[in-house]
Amino acid sequence: MKPTEQDSYNPFKDGESIRRIIDLFDSIHHADDLKEALTTIARDVGYDCLAFVDYSPLPNHIQPVQVYGHYQEELSVLFESDKVLAHSKSGIRLCSLAKLTGALNIAESLHVLPLRGIKGIIGALVFNVPCDLAHKVTVEQVDWYWTILSPALLNAALRCRKDHFNITKRERDCVLWASEGKTSWEISQILGITERTVNFHLTNCIEKTQSANRQQAIVKCLINNLI
Repeated sequence: MKPTEQDSYNPFKDGESIRRIIDLFDSIHHADDLKEALTTIARDVGYDCLAFVDYSPLPNHIQPVQVYGHYQEELSVLFESDKVLAHSKSGIRLCSLAKLTGALNIAESLHVLPLRGIKGIIGALVFNVPCDLAHKVTVEQVDWYWTILSPALLNAALRCRKDHFNITKRERDCVLWASEGKTSWEISQILGITERTVNFHLTNCIEKTQSANRQQAIVKCLINNLI
């Protein structure tokens, strides 16, 4: 959904603008579109920084951090800070980016809002309070608006991930139990099928995810919200 001249993606303007932003996020399937959408919102509202950071829900470095939106390139290294990641995973509310990173010079006016609640993704919104709004909205109000918008934003980011594949229900059952550390024999007893059938389904998962082994297939299924 491309913005038109009469559209406003400023959630502080009216309730209809919030609906438009949700519809905009719901229409997104590609990374460039998500970047453009956040850049458009930043322009309409007046954000100097409005960046969404997509962290893997798995341990660090399994999946590269993806950043979308309007921000200075020099901030990228701060978004990948272990302290920012830990704050985003904790579910704690707003925190100053400067406090988390110690980068007072470039992060002084920026805030980090953890975004969670959708399986398979942990995110953070990094933003400033626009100067034009500073006299009439608080940072807590910005928090409130983006908490409302977060499910649509998180789902859009999930759709923008590069790996796209599907597994059957039985394949999902097998890889789910494998992710719990169960052996093929144990899975066969749980599901009431033969060990050979379990191995068949797990092999299919490995092939569909273009993985080298069972562990890598489990990781890819987790990252792509399939289990």
